[in-house]
Amino acid sequence: MRGSTPCANEENMRYGGNTTCLQVEIAGQDELLILDCGTGFRNLGNILDETEDPIRGRIFITHPHWDHLQGFPFFKPFYDGKNWFRMYMPPQGGIGCKEILQGHMSSTFFPVSMDMLEADLDCEIFEPGSKHFEGYSIEYMWASHTVPTAVFKLTFGDKVVVFAPDNELVPEDHEEAKAFKEQFNDFIKNADILIHDGQYDRKQYSSRAGWGHSAWEEVIEVARNAGVKQLYFTHHDPDSNDDTLDVREQEINALGADHFEVLALAKEGQKITLSYTIPS
Repeated sequence: MRGSTPCANEENMRYGGNTTCLQVEIAGQDELLILDCGTGFRNLGNILDETEDPIRGRIFITHPHWDHLQGFPFFKPFYDGKNWFRMYMPPQGGIGCKEILQGHMSSTFFPVSMDMLEADLDCEIFEPGSKHFEGYSIEYMWASHTVPTAVFKLTFGDKVVVFAPDNELVPEDHEEAKAFKEQFNDFIKNADILIHDGQYDRKQYSSRAGWGHSAWEEVIEVARNAGVKQLYFTHHDPDSNDDTLDVREQEINALGADHFEVLALAKEGQKITLSYTIPS
């Protein structure tokens, strides 16, 4: 899953050129569960639009940067009145979720406005804490990023999935960086799956510190200490083509494969399956 900007170049097709969108399917649940609305959101909408049945879904947005919202206006199920969706976004300095999306679809930027969407669509600020729905719960901690950004944690049955597509783990040992890593460690501890920003390697990161993204080497170290079982890197840099990412995946596995059940780069369209037990 690509970061920063979509890049539909031939040399980016194996890992994907669309920006962040993740669907989570929970057995027995009819409601959709979607994280982020990058350009991959359009492709998901095209698939869903093939059904004649009403669609219900909940969509959680980590933050309102373009690459996490660009697919929003192109999601076909929003234009069908039989469908029902609820949108959630962490607080953005007093600006509401609906206001942000309305701004994204204002006439200056796009010819279709929010009030032209026919689905039953409501937007909500997701204040810190947990939300409980049928079959799962979701909570978040604040990421280290350039705007207020969520690291979402999904719990269903006995499984935990953490989604952190934009999160900067600072390698320095100053107190602020150490405190954040300790908090993050507690949040992801023993997670079954961690999907984390790995846009740079340490050499690239040295000239991009403060941009809100991580070096993959740092993520491996933190995830290993936290007992994460499966680690997937996402938010691939638009200038990292498939050949570059092939080499990176080899380097990642050489450094950390012995510490995880799965250690890999996320690929567009990839499916990951978890078997889980509902506690009695």
